[in-house]
Amino acid sequence: MSPTKVDENITVKDPRDLESRFVDIKKRLIKPENIDKVTASWKRLLAAIEIEADTIAKAGPSYVPTTTFEEIVANNFNLPSEIALKFKERGVIMIKNVVDRHQIDLWYEELVSFCKEHPETAGYTFPNPTSWYNVFWTKPQTEARCHPNVQKLLSAMSKQFYVKDDTLPIDLESQVVYGDRIRIREPGKAATLPLHLDSSSIERWEDENYSKVYQEIFEGNWEDWDPYKLDIRANAIENLYEHIETGKSTICSAFRTLQGWLALSDNKSGEGTLRVLPNVKLSMAYIMLRPFFWQDISNDEDWQIDLDTPKFPGADPGTGQLFLPDEFFSHLRQEKEVISIPDVSKGSFVFWHADIPHEVDRQHNGDGHSSVFYYALTPLSLININVLLNTRHAFLHNKSPKDYSSQLSEEERAREYHGADVNNVNNESGLISMGLKSFDTKDPNLSSGQVKIRQLANQALSDNKFDAHHYINEYVKF
Repeated sequence: MSPTKVDENITVKDPRDLESRFVDIKKRLIKPENIDKVTASWKRLLAAIEIEADTIAKAGPSYVPTTTFEEIVANNFNLPSEIALKFKERGVIMIKNVVDRHQIDLWYEELVSFCKEHPETAGYTFPNPTSWYNVFWTKPQTEARCHPNVQKLLSAMSKQFYVKDDTLPIDLESQVVYGDRIRIREPGKAATLPLHLDSSSIERWEDENYSKVYQEIFEGNWEDWDPYKLDIRANAIENLYEHIETGKSTICSAFRTLQGWLALSDNKSGEGTLRVLPNVKLSMAYIMLRPFFWQDISNDEDWQIDLDTPKFPGADPGTGQLFLPDEFFSHLRQEKEVISIPDVSKGSFVFWHADIPHEVDRQHNGDGHSSVFYYALTPLSLININVLLNTRHAFLHNKSPKDYSSQLSEEERAREYHGADVNNVNNESGLISMGLKSFDTKDPNLSSGQVKIRQLANQALSDNKFDAHHYINEYVKF
């Protein structure tokens, strides 16, 4: 096949071929009777993206909806309705004043002290030149996860998602702690993490449950796709390639509805924080259809669907979804659509949907450090029961969680220490989310699905093992 012509000034090579079996996956996803509909929907999508790009570029960081924790409390622990609507469309939100600034300062000082006192821990603390440090169970991290305002906020954000079939084993009201890292980024530190999606890459097309999440897109109705419905999404397999040695660092074993972080510093927009492409429906429809329309041409009327080549730009087994080289994702106008979040203050929380393309500021030109605790919204689900077991084991043994331990040498595993202490888990809900206390299954307000998943979690905690795939096959039929 000849090189693809993007415009009169740029000629690029074709995206590389994956294994030939990926041709069959393309043909499974887009049925013959839907080819014309999907092609027409692709043209509608490109037009919508062009309009949205100008809107985002004009608004800049203000396009990210912002509210305060006080407004959420006053609204009976719900997002204000106008903010909720914007969040549903844009897939990103900032909530200010979640934790008191004085408490944030105390946590930060304790965190820095721990990192300096334990430079051997996982090999990623002071004076390592990176910004992400592999410490997980320190006193400030544990206290922050259990902070009542943080837990109330997680509950409020969980309400943005729903499960239509309440007999399915998932509980949005219960959170599981996924042990994640911290960031302490000093001024002048450059970053190289480009625009990407976490929660895997090729699995979005390859895994049958995962691909069914985007069924409306593959049927030519991307406008009808709902990013907040979890009936199928909660049971998608994100790590089909966990056995691959390279790329494992980009795989998260947890099912996360939202990724997020709690700010430990004051930073202006662009000072070493987060950049996002803030439209979850348009960006994901584009990403999911791009392998079928990867040939850029000058005449939009001539778009031809590709069901015959195993080309999936940016989606390599064992990695996250990358948007490099840029020419394969040229319609996502990164210079217009990718924006920095607004100015952030200590104690603010930032969330973004798991299907939002994001990156970090390439440069940090501010005067002070840019630091965060990373936290995800991780509901109790079949897949996350294994996360719960791993969190309990890692915490009680002062070890890295599985996703990070796999990156360490035997020597590093032997010397790591994370400051874990059960006395720092200072409330019942915190103990439950860490796997240190069983779930209540007797609440009469629980749905049958909530009761089932809590019973399975309690049994797994007792047995210290769980086969999520067995139960996915047993309970989830689509």
